[in-house]
Amino acid sequence: MRVFRNVLLITSAALSVACVMAGYANAQEVDPAPQAGVFGTDTLQTVLASVYRNNPQLLGERARLREIDETYIQARAQGRPSLTAGGELSLQATRSPGDGTNPFVPAGGGGWSDTTPSASQLIAIQPLYQGGRIKALKQQTKASIMAARAGLENAENNVFLSAAKAYVDVLRDEETARIRRNNVRVLTRQLTAANERFDVGEGTRTDIAQSESRLAGAEAGLALADAQIASSRAIFVRYVGRMPDQLSPVPAFIVPESLDQAIALARDNNPQLLAAYYNELAGTAAIDVAKAAGRPTISLQGSLVRSRGTLLGFQDTDQATIGANVSVPIFSGGANASRVRQAKHAKTRLGFEARDVERIVDQTITQIWAQMGAAKRIVATSKRQVAASDVAFEGVSLEQQVGTRTQLDVLDAEQETLNAKLTLINAERDYDAAVFQLLSTIGVLDADGIDLPITRHDPDAYFSDLRDDRFKRAGDRFLPDVFRNDEPVFPNLNEDDAIIGVSEGEGAPLDAESDSEED
Repeated sequence: MRVFRNVLLITSAALSVACVMAGYANAQEVDPAPQAGVFGTDTLQTVLASVYRNNPQLLGERARLREIDETYIQARAQGRPSLTAGGELSLQATRSPGDGTNPFVPAGGGGWSDTTPSASQLIAIQPLYQGGRIKALKQQTKASIMAARAGLENAENNVFLSAAKAYVDVLRDEETARIRRNNVRVLTRQLTAANERFDVGEGTRTDIAQSESRLAGAEAGLALADAQIASSRAIFVRYVGRMPDQLSPVPAFIVPESLDQAIALARDNNPQLLAAYYNELAGTAAIDVAKAAGRPTISLQGSLVRSRGTLLGFQDTDQATIGANVSVPIFSGGANASRVRQAKHAKTRLGFEARDVERIVDQTITQIWAQMGAAKRIVATSKRQVAASDVAFEGVSLEQQVGTRTQLDVLDAEQETLNAKLTLINAERDYDAAVFQLLSTIGVLDADGIDLPITRHDPDAYFSDLRDDRFKRAGDRFLPDVFRNDEPVFPNLNEDDAIIGVSEGEGAPLDAESDSEED
């Protein structure tokens, strides 16, 4: 027996947001500009809070969950009484001969007579036994609802991941544009210096041409950086719904200490995997639904019929009947047995799909862990590279002033410094994106996992209102206490408390609930 815990929030001891803010490195700029976002208006939490409230994809997934919640009410209703009323009213014209042949019509009194016959009926049907179909249907819909809730969690993690990546992309691209803009200023000063040296006879036209070439390349790079900012902001608007406003640096997240721990957490919390488990349970219940089609059904039926307005009133009646209907399937041409086999095959398929999702989760975590480790090492080496290239650039510039270095040496040193800084900010972005991907795959990149300062959406609220059994409460007023069942029809669906077992074979029961209604 494999037991999994439906826990969608890692405790704060295992995953929390650190207070220390980690920004993009820019201390080594030759011509430093004010760093946008250090005291920014938007933080990652406020941006994701806006996504949580307004993102159309998330709002659509919540509506989808409410849509699926209704399936339980529909399944429950199939075991409850149904009441149908009907009636008819017609105009009837009758011609009676007046030749004395009709004893009810005197001679000479014939002619046309109008009547308005009417009939009304009220039919009530109470299913008593349906072969266990209703109980199985309710178990199937419960599992489907839980799978839909896991799907909502998965959508929330995915949307948050896309929004967080858009956030760091905007930060990276703004910093890239700032570095390239600073590079254009530095190369402009280099070109001015080359012209001044040429004017006093200390430089050559080659120095000027080299400086002009590098400056043109830097301006082209700046144009591309500005275009990339516009693209990243458009993606940001898609998920957040507004333009970014002075983004603050990304906070530092605490991640699992080892790959094995990350995989274990993902096995417990990945919403896509939980949805696969619940779908497997729904498949188990579907087998019982199919089996019920081959069992007898018993129902109680009562009717009230009233007829009025018939000819001369002889057929005016009031009739009340009550009876039991029993239906026993004897031969269905093999259809019922085929449906059972089909449901079993579907259950087997869902089981294999769940095993496949387990492997996909393990693979994804392993790949992300490797990417995150590589990005972390690149960040460390890039910082050393930036520091060394800044020292080298300063040294080459001084050596050029005393005539031991050429203008090309200075330009090459400046290009190396630029490349090192761009490598650093890209590595920092890649590391942040890998952390977000890891948290999303584990299943905690959601409103609870990052502790958003907003009112949470309660996936159980709508269902709890639906499941408020007014019909049962009305009936309880007329029943002795011994016949009342106050247990909830649907036990607590809060994911934090649910513990569900899944076997490798046919599957364990969905829960220990005893249904209070007839099958």
